[in-house]
Amino acid sequence: MMIKMKTGVWLCLCGALLSGPALAVEPVGDETFEGGFVCDEAAGAVPLICRSTINPGLPSLDFTLIRHTDGASGVSVIDRIDIARRGEAAAFQTIAPVDSNVPASVAHNGFEMIDLNFDGFLDMRVVRFIPAGPNMPYENWLWSETEGKFVANAALDDITSPQFDVEAQEINSHWRSSASEGGSDVYAYDGAVPVLIHRETDAYGPDGTCTRTFFDRIEDELRKTGTGACEDDVAGKE
Repeated sequence: MMIKMKTGVWLCLCGALLSGPALAVEPVGDETFEGGFVCDEAAGAVPLICRSTINPGLPSLDFTLIRHTDGASGVSVIDRIDIARRGEAAAFQTIAPVDSNVPASVAHNGFEMIDLNFDGFLDMRVVRFIPAGPNMPYENWLWSETEGKFVANAALDDITSPQFDVEAQEINSHWRSSASEGGSDVYAYDGAVPVLIHRETDAYGPDGTCTRTFFDRIEDELRKTGTGACEDDVAGKE
């Protein structure tokens, strides 16, 4: 069975995730660990079962997405997620309710396992819905090594279309608030909370001229630090 890594390389999980429960050993907390996940994508599979090793020192986990199809809209709705150690029938954690309503065509119901906070443990997120614009919303849960379970993170939920820069240990978010204004944000973690440290907004005038405004976090406050022309300013272009 194959999964796609963050690097774009496909990894075979032919034996790793299918061979039964792993030994209970200490987690390694390796920030270079990329891991992955695989889901049973059989047509009409209800519930949807996904599997992941979130850390080399922890047992593999089964994620059972209990879902139904909404009769009015036709979207696939996740009712709850049951999480169990591979080889164990009983779930050690159940997450409900889940704010996820996506078209049936969305791969593995918008479920993903990635390292959201750069600590070497995979975390969980689901797509909440498919927006008309570019601002993709997610619901997120971080793995807590102390609590031994996934913990909701409302601050992450507020970040749309996040991209995770492992090397810089930062989260990048690109958003649009209207046809004439959009921007990009940069977040860094302060403990378990992602904090906005830099923002750039692009605003277009009636003549097509674009002004970029810069903001930076100074003394725990986001302050305007400059303005300039946008790199993709359309003024004067044919």
